Amino acid sequence: MFKKTLPFVLLSCFYAPNIMANTLDNVIKEGSRRASDNASAQHRIDKVVDKTESAHEEYRQLTFSSSNLKTYNNLLQKQVDDQKKRTLELKKSLENSAQMHRDILPLIEEMVVSLSQFIQLDLPFLTQERGDRVKRLSLLINESDIDIAEKYRQVSEAYQIEMEYGRTIESYRQTLPIDGTERELTLLRIGRIALLYRSDDGEYLGTWNKANKTWEALDASQYERSIKNGIAMALKKKAPSLISMPIIVGNDTPS
Repeated sequence: MFKKTLPFVLLSCFYAPNIMANTLDNVIKEGSRRASDNASAQHRIDKVVDKTESAHEEYRQLTFSSSNLKTYNNLLQKQVDDQKKRTLELKKSLENSAQMHRDILPLIEEMVVSLSQFIQLDLPFLTQERGDRVKRLSLLINESDIDIAEKYRQVSEAYQIEMEYGRTIESYRQTLPIDGTERELTLLRIGRIALLYRSDDGEYLGTWNKANKTWEALDASQYERSIKNGIAMALKKKAPSLISMPIIVGNDTPS
């Protein structure tokens, strides 16, 4: 019995290490294969995750861009609506401006004509300056490159200047025909009440008779001092004070 079983046992002992070695190699190989498969699977998973995250980021960016685009479009639409409103207002303003131009321009023309007539009827002071101003205004009315507001402003300014003449006194030099001779004289304007002249030596004195539209001589002994003082005050060479001046009313003689 013993003799029969010994070879089997010995044979089993001889093959057991080989079997175990083969099994271990197989296990190691299987483990390596599985590890490789796991690595490949993990790599594929990582690629999927990366793609998913990239897609998610792209989606987030697109969502953000879409939101910004909607906001921008809303703002742009508001601007377009505002521009339409402004366009309508401008169109209406232009229509009103055209109507105003038709209504106001004749008024301005009438104002210039009235100003010219007023100067002709007024005391003859600064005739050249005032006449040139009216001529400029007459030309201004027909200037197509000057808007209606500027035309009205300049005409109104001319009226304001004329109004100031009635509240001021002024002295200036002018040549007048006196006794058939052109003489260089000093003129004195007192508002619109009186316009007088005086020669440098005080020999010739006179006043404008508005009723007769002529210059009338004055008595030097009576008015020379007053007119001289008035000229000094107009030139700011003397402090203002009361002076006696001839006033012509109608066709009366100087008082």
